Parts: sequence; C-alpha cells; structure tokens
Amino acid sequence: MTQDILTGTPVFDDAGDQVGKVADTSNAEKIGIITETGSRFWVPKQMMAYRDQRWTLEPGYTEISTAEAEAQQEERDLDEANAETFPASDPPSFTLGNEGKGN
Repeated sequence: MTQDILTGTPVFDDAGDQVGKVADTSNAEKIGIITETGSRFWVPKQMMAYRDQRWTLEPGYTEISTAEAEAQQEERDLDEANAETFPASDPPSFTLGNEGKGN
C-alpha cells in the first residue's frame, strides 16, 4: 500500500459513498471500520485500495460486509445484554437445603 491507513480516515465504496471510518489498524492483515451507526466490521487489507486520493473498498465488498456488520453488531448487543442479566440481582426466595425443617 502506498499510503498509510490512519485511524479516523474515511473509507468509501466503489460507488463513491462513504461506508465509515478506520477504527482499528492494529491487526497486520485486516482494517477495522466503524460505520455512522456504530457498527464495526473488518476488511482484509487486500480488499482496500488507495484511489483518487482516498481509501476505497474493492468493488462488491460492501454488498456483503455492511449487512454482515449489522448482524454481528446486533448479536454482540444481545450477548452483552444477556451477560448483564447474570448473576441475578435478587436471590431466589427458597433454598433446596434442609434448613428450618424439623428433622
């Protein structure tokens, strides 16, 4: 790649529409992109090209990745909400032990 990819750099699709901005460049093989809605997805570096003084995804790549990114974000949100429900804040109103039984 002839130009460095910096965090915050806009990324465009092959039609010239901005799909998001670079969010993570720490991976040696992929670039993390964040969309305006907050969804994140990874793009293999070979699927990006520096054309017309801006970073562009290779043709056809965003047709799959945008929908996939939305689905992945929804799944992460559900997993996070599920994780926040455990352990339950209130203990159960009964116990399974022998406490209080007249044996």
